[in-house]
Amino acid sequence: MVDASKLPSPEEMIARFKEIRSSKRTDGYGRWLLLIKELRVRHNVSILCAERMALENRHRRRWVEKQINTNQRCRKYALAHIRHNGDAALIEREGETFNFRVR
Repeated sequence: MVDASKLPSPEEMIARFKEIRSSKRTDGYGRWLLLIKELRVRHNVSILCAERMALENRHRRRWVEKQINTNQRCRKYALAHIRHNGDAALIEREGETFNFRVR
């Protein structure tokens, strides 16, 4: 059993995620994961909802689209997202490229 009094507060967690995200220690995919974690804590939402919120920003969406269409690791995660989420997936594969269902 975890002692709740020893857990960081949501504000502390958000600050920590932001700090790590802004450092040069993480790659693009790591920063994406930290953003999703931050949104989940801040808004108390599911992973899929946090991803949808993140992709509502067109600049971020354009960056993610470029990553999944050019980076093999990101492409693998995009395929896993589609497999895991089925019809609720935020992206779809069209031939060799991926497009967003979120606008």
